[in-house]
Amino acid sequence: MAGHYLTGRSRSAIWAWNLAAFAFALLPISVGFFRLHLLDQSILSLSLLLAGGIAALGLLLAVFAILIIWRSGARGGGRAVGALLVGGVAAAPFLGAAYLFTKYPDGHAAETTGMSAALSETAPATVSTLDGVLVGRDFQATAATVYQAARTAMEKSGMTIADVRTPDMARLDGPDLGVSGTVSVPIPTLRDSLNLDDEEEDDASEPFADLDSDDYTIQAVGYAPLFAFPSDVTIRIVETDGTTYVDLRSVSRSLERDLGQNRRLIQGFLARLDEAMKVLEGVAPES
Repeated sequence: MAGHYLTGRSRSAIWAWNLAAFAFALLPISVGFFRLHLLDQSILSLSLLLAGGIAALGLLLAVFAILIIWRSGARGGGRAVGALLVGGVAAAPFLGAAYLFTKYPDGHAAETTGMSAALSETAPATVSTLDGVLVGRDFQATAATVYQAARTAMEKSGMTIADVRTPDMARLDGPDLGVSGTVSVPIPTLRDSLNLDDEEEDDASEPFADLDSDDYTIQAVGYAPLFAFPSDVTIRIVETDGTTYVDLRSVSRSLERDLGQNRRLIQGFLARLDEAMKVLEGVAPES
């Protein structure tokens, strides 16, 4: 007479799966709530630390469960392996952040070699140069042409313009730009309140659209792609003897260590500026 043995289910595998799944779900929920301004930065940090700790605990339990199941033949191997995979995915962002932390141990700003700190209105910031220098751009074109390309590059980079200054542009005393709001907190004029045709309306709603000068200083705000942490960006466009030079600086508003985000913001802008200039010069088709 043949018999069979009943094997129990591994509780470690169950707990490992529950912890890994919770950590996996907590990450996007925390980021989503932060982007919706339902969490502040300190609460976000605590939520991410909690998710990282739970993910690490889930991974340890998953490994322990796999070893127990392998030796005792208990049920739950599929759940233990699933917990290992899900926990690994949840832990991956923290491993990436740890790598960036070792690569950029300090600094919350970045700038190209031609950008002087005196040109920026932001407070002095620690600039990390561990990953090499950032080189600006020079183009055989007028500053006005490069300015239009820079506007396109800024739009594709997700930057918003706060102010543009040129020596040829009369400035009003005080923070008033001549539009509703201030430089630091722009409040656009409602289109419904303007009794203009479409062309006049577009010109009135954008005071920086068409500026003809050989010297521009653009103040803008850039954002991190995932958490949308803001950075104050200064872009300098200067034409000298037929050559226009572009340099910029980016400083995080709320981060003491940006993990290289400002460098990536500058690199992304310069790459898009190159593409925009090729389109304006007819070298590449407009995408």
